[in-house]
Amino acid sequence: MWVDEVLKKYNRRKMLITFSPHLFDREAERHLNLDYVEAAARTGRVIYEKCEPPRKLCFERYFGKENRTYTVIAWFHEDFVEVRTCWIEKGRR
Repeated sequence: MWVDEVLKKYNRRKMLITFSPHLFDREAERHLNLDYVEAAARTGRVIYEKCEPPRKLCFERYFGKENRTYTVIAWFHEDFVEVRTCWIEKGRR
């Protein structure tokens, strides 16, 4: 699958992560913690249903202490990952 090829090509644990202006607009409204957003982008599991070629990927990660699941939409560029948007759901999915 094309998603697996993108993830093999780039090491998302070491790549530079940037945030789009849209995310900063929604940060206060959605009560986002940017450290958790970055952690979800780096180590979250891939949600294949929400990915679109050629470079839009979706990651999801559950943080147990806060009982929140962060879902992150990210675009992979050549030398960085841009987090476009994020939302939180209560509990584990």
